[in-house]
Amino acid sequence: MKIMYLLFSFTVGGAEKLVADLCNEMIVQNQDVYLYIVNDFYSENLLNVLNEKVHVELQKRKVGSGEKAKTLIRIAEYIKKNKIDVVHCNSLDAPDLLLLKPILYRQTKIVHTIHDVGQYDSIPKWKVAFRNGLCDSFVAISNSVKMDLIEAGASVQKVNVVYNAIDLKKFQNPRKRAFNKNHVVVGNVARMMPEKKGQDILIAAMIRLKKEYPAIECEFAGGYDAQHEMVYAELKNEIMKEGLSNNIRFLGNIENVPAFLEKIDIFVLPSRYEGFGISLIEAMSMGIPCIASDLDGPAEIIGNNERGELFHVGNAEELATKIRYVICHYDEYQEKQFKIRNYICENFDICEMSRKLLKIYAGGK
Repeated sequence: MKIMYLLFSFTVGGAEKLVADLCNEMIVQNQDVYLYIVNDFYSENLLNVLNEKVHVELQKRKVGSGEKAKTLIRIAEYIKKNKIDVVHCNSLDAPDLLLLKPILYRQTKIVHTIHDVGQYDSIPKWKVAFRNGLCDSFVAISNSVKMDLIEAGASVQKVNVVYNAIDLKKFQNPRKRAFNKNHVVVGNVARMMPEKKGQDILIAAMIRLKKEYPAIECEFAGGYDAQHEMVYAELKNEIMKEGLSNNIRFLGNIENVPAFLEKIDIFVLPSRYEGFGISLIEAMSMGIPCIASDLDGPAEIIGNNERGELFHVGNAEELATKIRYVICHYDEYQEKQFKIRNYICENFDICEMSRKLLKIYAGGK
C-alpha cells in the first residue's frame, strides 16, 4: 500500500515525532511510505531519524505566504504521479489542501487524525460537512476526542479511536536513578504554550513546594515559537522574582527524551486542555511516577489513580499536594513500576497502532 502522510510542518512537537515513528514502523510493516511537508518549517534532526526508505517531499512553502492554489496543484500532481492509495492528514487544516481529490485522484482514500479536543469546534459547520464528504475516516486519539468530534458534527460512522503510541524500543530501559527525598527532580516535556500546556501551573506549585523542599528542582523540556517568546520571558521573570532560579530550568528542545526522563523523579503534565498526552505514556513506560490534570485524555491513560495521580485542572495548590504525596509514597510507586510499564506496552505500542491504522486504510474499523 502507498501511504502518504501530509503535514504543514515537521518540527519537534509530539504529533510530528509520532508521525516520524509511524513512518518508520510502516516501513517495517512493508508499506510504501511518503511524507509530504508543505511549509519551510521542519527539523533536519527529525528528518534524519526517518528510515531511508521513506520518500520525503519538501515543498518549502514560506510560512504565511498563502500560495494555496499552487499547493493544491502540487499535492494533486504528487499524489497522481506516485499513485498514492491513502493520504493521512495529521494537521488540522491539511484536508483543505485536498480539494482536487474529486477531480484528479478520486480513488485515493483520505484519513484525518484529530490530535486534540476543541479542534473541530473551531472550524465552520460547512467545513465540517465538507470534510465528512471528503474524508473516508477520522481518527480520534482518545475517546474524549471522539466525543468532541461527534458533537462538532463529524460523521459518527467514520470516527475511529486509535490511541497515540510510542516506539517502545526507545523506552525499554526502566529508570535507574536512586530516589533522594531531599533532592527531588520534577520534569515536564511539552512545547512552551502555558495557555494549553500549563507550565505556569507547575511553576506555581513549585513556589509552594520550595518552602518545604528547598533543594527541589523542576526541568522543562520543550521549545517555544515567536508567538510565545513574551510569555516565556514572563515565566523566567516570575521565577527570578520568587527566588527559584536555582530550582527551575528551561532546557529548550531536546532530541533524546529517554535520556531526559532517566534524570527525573516525578513527571507532571499540568495541561489546561489535552486530547491525549504522549509525553505521559513515555514517562510511564520508564516507570516514572506521573501526575496529570484530570482531563479526559490523560485520565484515560492514568485510570482512577491506578497508574498515577490526577489533580483538578489549573489548581496549583492541589498539584503541590499531589507532588508531596508522591514524594512521601515513592516506594509504593516503585513497586507498581513493572505493572504500569506492562500496561503501556499492551496499549500504546507503535506496532499495534500501525496495524490498527492499516486496517482503517483498507476500509475497516
